[in-house]
Amino acid sequence: MTKAITAKTVLPEKPIIKAVDGGISVEASADDYSIEKVQKSLVGVSGHEAFNKLINQALSISTGDTHDDKLNSFMPLLLDIAPKDSLEGMLAVQMLATHNMAMEMAGRAMFNEQTVEGVEMNINRSTKLMRTFTAQVETLQKYRNKGKQTIQVQHVTVNDGGQAVVGNVASGEG
Repeated sequence: MTKAITAKTVLPEKPIIKAVDGGISVEASADDYSIEKVQKSLVGVSGHEAFNKLINQALSISTGDTHDDKLNSFMPLLLDIAPKDSLEGMLAVQMLATHNMAMEMAGRAMFNEQTVEGVEMNINRSTKLMRTFTAQVETLQKYRNKGKQTIQVQHVTVNDGGQAVVGNVASGEG
């Protein structure tokens, strides 16, 4: 007896958004994916003016030969950052700019026939930008967590005769 093999289409969790001929093409699940949802997914805003402003800012710091190449270089990154509101959208675009500049400065530090001072200057710039990027990531995490910190203990070993407390433990501020 042979079993019938069935195929199942798996829809993406996130839409696939690509620039095509100067416009934006969306491959999404069966859900309605309006222009407002595209805007919200990319930069956390649904207003056309704010969306255009943030996308143009991201375009100005992107690399690529064409307008579509530039859009396709950063739209997946914005989708992964998944800004939830305008503040997160602005921060996401800043993070793209900071990362791109840090990589540019790191690349410049590697140019042949460069003076020692030039190498040091570009390394210093890259290092500062990388620190700024790290601070931006931390700021985004704090904003999303509303300032709450969570500590998760993965492994605990309690030896014979030992005691452990399981649950939420609050300590006094000090």
